[in-house]
Amino acid sequence: MKEKREKGKINSIFKKICKLPLMFKWVIVIIVFIILLGIGIKYSKSLHHRETVLNFGFKDVGELVTQEWYGRILEDSSKDRKIFNKISVPLTNSRIIFSLDVEVIAGLDFREIECEEVSENKILIKLPKTEIYKYYQVPNTYNSYLDDESWFTNITSKERHDLEDAVVEKGKETAIEAGILEKAEKNAKVIIEQMVKSKNKNIEIEWEYK
Repeated sequence: MKEKREKGKINSIFKKICKLPLMFKWVIVIIVFIILLGIGIKYSKSLHHRETVLNFGFKDVGELVTQEWYGRILEDSSKDRKIFNKISVPLTNSRIIFSLDVEVIAGLDFREIECEEVSENKILIKLPKTEIYKYYQVPNTYNSYLDDESWFTNITSKERHDLEDAVVEKGKETAIEAGILEKAEKNAKVIIEQMVKSKNKNIEIEWEYK
C-alpha cells in the first residue's frame, strides 16, 4: 500500500510538471543542471586535493649532542713575593702543578630546525648553528704533581679554584680549535639525513643555515 501511495505521489508530481508551460520546464532543467554542475565541481576539486606532511620528529629530539671532546690539561703555576713588583724575594716562591680532565659537549637544538617541501622528492632543511652545550671538569680526575708552598707566600683556596676554572676554559678553547663545532654539525646532518631517508629513501635534501 505504501509503495502504491509513493508511486501515486511521484506520478502526480510528474503530471503537474508536464502541465507547466515550456518556459518553466526549461527553467527547472537549467536549475537542476546548475546544481549538478556545482556538485561535480566540488567533488572534482576534493578528488585532486593532496596534502603532504613533513614531520620527522625533530622537535621531539630537543637538544642533541652530536660531538664530544675529552682532554687532560696540565696546569703549572707559581707565586712569590716581589720587591717593587719586579725583584723576587728568596724563599717566598710557591708552586703547584696539577692536571684535570675536561669534557666539552657540542650539538644543536633540533627544535629550531625548519623543514620545507621544495618539490615532491626534494626538501629544504634549515639548520641552527651548532654550539657548545656544556664544558666541565670531570669528577675525580684531579692529579697533583707538585704542591710546594712557602711559609711566606700562600696560594689561597680561591686562587686554586680560579686555576681549575682556567683549566676548564682552556679545555673549551682547545676543543673549539680542534673543530668540535664543525664535527658536531657534520654528525647532526648525518643523523637528520638518516631520519629523513627512513621515511623516503629517494628524497633529496638541500641544506641552509640560519
